[in-house]
Amino acid sequence: MTAKTLVSYCGSPEAVFRASGKELGRIPGIGPVIIQSITDPSDALRRAEQELRYMEQYGIEALFYTDPGYPARLKQSPDSPSLLFFKGSNPALLDKERIVAIIGTRQPTDHGKDICEAFVEGFLPFDVLIVSGLAFGVDITAHRKATGVGIPNIGVLGHGLGSIYPAQHKSIALRMVENGGLLSEYPHDAKPDREHFPMRNRIISGMSDLVLVVETAASGGSMITVQFAERQGREVFAVPGRPGDSKSIGCNYLIKNERAKLTESAADIACHMGWDQAGKESGRQGKLFQELSPTEEILVNIIRAQPEIPIDQLTVQSGLQPGILASSILDLEFKGIIRTLPGKRYRVC
Repeated sequence: MTAKTLVSYCGSPEAVFRASGKELGRIPGIGPVIIQSITDPSDALRRAEQELRYMEQYGIEALFYTDPGYPARLKQSPDSPSLLFFKGSNPALLDKERIVAIIGTRQPTDHGKDICEAFVEGFLPFDVLIVSGLAFGVDITAHRKATGVGIPNIGVLGHGLGSIYPAQHKSIALRMVENGGLLSEYPHDAKPDREHFPMRNRIISGMSDLVLVVETAASGGSMITVQFAERQGREVFAVPGRPGDSKSIGCNYLIKNERAKLTESAADIACHMGWDQAGKESGRQGKLFQELSPTEEILVNIIRAQPEIPIDQLTVQSGLQPGILASSILDLEFKGIIRTLPGKRYRVC
C-alpha cells in the first residue's frame, strides 16, 4: 500500500526514485526510513537486478499493479500486492472468465477428499480456473484432481518461486506449470515464513469469483480466507457436514450464520452464479426488440462478445464515464437485456 501511495503521488515507479527527500517527505505516511531507502537506492536496485536475472533464467513474469496483465479482480482490493511473480503456461489465465478458489483443512477426512474431487470434476463443463494454496489437505487434493482432469489451476504460494513448500508437492507443482501456474508476491528467495501464509490468502480470494470451503475447523487459514473474501465482496460457499464433526464445524458455522451458501455440488454453484446457461445457445441470433441508444448498443456488443465481463474491464473497453456507464447498465437491466452476476459481472440475457 505504501508502494501504491508513492507511485500515485509521484506518477510512476521511476519518478519515485528520482524524487528528492524533500518531495518524498510531503507524501502522507512516508517517513525518514523509507525516504532513506529510496534516495540511496543502490541496495534496492541491486536486489532488483538479481531478481530480474533469476526471472529471465527460469521464465518468471513480473506483474506490477499498473500492468494490463495484473489480475483485474485482485486489483480492486486496496491491499492487493503491488507486484506479483507468475510462472506458468499463460498469464492470461489470471483473468479467466470464471475463477473458483477451493480451500479447506490441511487434514481432511477421506470423505472430505472425495467431496473435493467431486466438486473439481463437476466444474469441468463450466470452463473454470481453479485456485488454491498448494498446501497439504484440501488444497493439494484440488490441485491434483484438477491437473488430472485437465482443468487449469494455479497455486498461490506463501514464499518465493525459487522453491516449493512443502517439498512433497514439487512434482504436482511442475505439472501445474504446464496447464496453469504458480503465483507469489514474494521475491524468488523468500522463505516460507509463518506470517506469509495468512497474507497470501487475500490473493486466493481476491483473484477469484467465489470461495468454496470443503472442510474446516472453527479457526485457521480457511476462516481467514473467508474473512478476506467477505471484505472483497466475493461469494462464499460451504459444504455442510455432520453436526459435531470437528472437520466441519467451520463450514456449518458459516452456513448457520449466513456467511456462506450451502452447496452440495458444482452444479449448485453454477446455477447460483448463472453459469448453467453458458453455451446453451438456441442456434439462432438473438434479437433485441427494444430500441437501444448508441451508448447501450456499445455496451451490449461488448458484453455479448465477452460474456461475464467485470465492471472494470467494461469501463475500459467502453470508454464511458462512470456515471454514464452506471446509468446505461441500469437501463439495460430494466429492459431485461443484460443480467448482473455476482462480482459486478454482466452477460446478455
